[in-house]
Amino acid sequence: MAILDYWRSNREIVLGQTIQQVVSNAGDGNLRDGSSASAELREFLTLVPIDSVLSYLRQCLESPFHKSGSVLQDLINELGRRLDFEVENGLYQGRRNAIGYDGIWRFSGEPELVVEVKTTDAYTFPLETTNEYREGLIAKCQISRASSILIVVGREDTGALEAQVRGSRFAWDIRLISVDSLVKLVQIRAKSDDAATVRQIH
Repeated sequence: MAILDYWRSNREIVLGQTIQQVVSNAGDGNLRDGSSASAELREFLTLVPIDSVLSYLRQCLESPFHKSGSVLQDLINELGRRLDFEVENGLYQGRRNAIGYDGIWRFSGEPELVVEVKTTDAYTFPLETTNEYREGLIAKCQISRASSILIVVGREDTGALEAQVRGSRFAWDIRLISVDSLVKLVQIRAKSDDAATVRQIH
C-alpha cells in the first residue's frame, strides 16, 4: 500500500514506524531523483507532526541505513518549510550538466539560502564545490548575488568545519548550523506566529 494511502487509513500505525519502514512503503521503495518514492516521501513529510520529523532525523543520524543521507536531505528541507521558507528540493545525487545543491530556501524580500546537508564535520569539506553550485545558480538567474550557502551539519560540534570556513575565501558567503540548532529554531517557530519572531529566525 502506498504510504499516503496507509497514512490516511492507519495514521497511528504509520506514526509508529521507523523512517526506513516509511521509505520502503513510499512508491516503489526505491528513493531516487524524480521517482514516485521521492514524491510520496516528500508529501508525507509535510503531513506528519513535527515530533515525527524530529524522530526521523535522529534515526537517520544515529542509525544510518541505505539512502539515509537522501532521507536526511528531505527532512532538512522539510524543516525549512516549517520555518516558512519556500523550499526547492535539490538532487539526491549529482549528475552531469546539473547543479548539485541539496535545496534552495526562499523567503520574500530576503536573500536565498543554498542548502548543503552533511552528516558529520569529521572530514574536510569541499567548499569550492558548494560555491560552484551557488555561482552556477546565480549565472542561471535562479538566485541573487546576495544569496548565501547554508551548511547543515548532523553533529552538534561543528568546530572543525567552522575553522575550515573561517580560513577559506568563502567565509563571507557561508553560514553554518547544526541539525540540533535548526531543530530548536523550528520548535520556537511552532510555538509562535509572531512575524517578528519569524524574521529573527531567518
